[in-house]
Amino acid sequence: MKLFRGNETVDSQELDEEKLKALSDDTRRKIIELLAEEEMYPREVARELGLEKQKIYYHFNKLEDSGLIEQTDEKKVSGGSATLYAASAPSYVFDTGASGEENFRPVIDAKAESFLRPFIRNGEVRGRIVVGSPEQHGPDKVQARDGHLAGEIGLEVGKFGEADGKNVFLDTEIVRDSLFEDSMILIGGVLTNTITRRFNEAFPVSFEGENFPYREISTPETSYSEDAIGVVAKTTNPENEDEAVFLVAGVRNSGTEAAVLAFKNLESLVDNYSEGDFYRVVQGLDMNGDGEIDDYEVIE
Repeated sequence: MKLFRGNETVDSQELDEEKLKALSDDTRRKIIELLAEEEMYPREVARELGLEKQKIYYHFNKLEDSGLIEQTDEKKVSGGSATLYAASAPSYVFDTGASGEENFRPVIDAKAESFLRPFIRNGEVRGRIVVGSPEQHGPDKVQARDGHLAGEIGLEVGKFGEADGKNVFLDTEIVRDSLFEDSMILIGGVLTNTITRRFNEAFPVSFEGENFPYREISTPETSYSEDAIGVVAKTTNPENEDEAVFLVAGVRNSGTEAAVLAFKNLESLVDNYSEGDFYRVVQGLDMNGDGEIDDYEVIE
């Protein structure tokens, strides 16, 4: 493995497991690309990538801890200091095969992989992604509008295992074929996804309210009713203790979109996961002011 600066070959450097793990995240690779071209402050990188500063600092810490970036200068600013960073090497070639093309495969994050079990087992997707039917259905006769989000979840899950055959189902299909004992990722709340309604009380967080539209999420700490509040949760399937059920949902559609964004950043979301039940409450953010959720923050 060698590092290159233009046509100039520089000393070889081994990318150990910690460095490869740090580079397995898309955002961190974008940061490395920017810092390999020029020294930048974290706030400049946040502005360039359109991300909140809190999230940028998390990624900077990971990159610095792994030795992929380094501090080059520091200046005093109002209320504190600002640190200038650069990439510790100008470029990386990860794995070159006989064809001469790069063939880099990210190192799988152990926490995220553990979190997804048994939905994924031995590198294979064994569970089902379940979305609400777009037709009127369920006791409240609603139509789900978040089926397109299954593709986003599927892309994240695909980093950890390969799927063989169909793995996205409507809630009505699960009911029709009585597939309640499998591992499932449920997208959408109790109003739009009848399988979420079925397993609602099993999760460490739950949708509350006796009547339509059930727009409140209750946790052991508090409750939330803001539209852009979402939750990512995991629990044992109450109908089969060998399987698990995951929830990616929100108070309203904007909250579900925020939860999906959080799920797509699974490595940082489940950084402290060990075993058993899990939940994180997130709030969706509109960072570019276009009325769409494009970022999130973890609030519980």
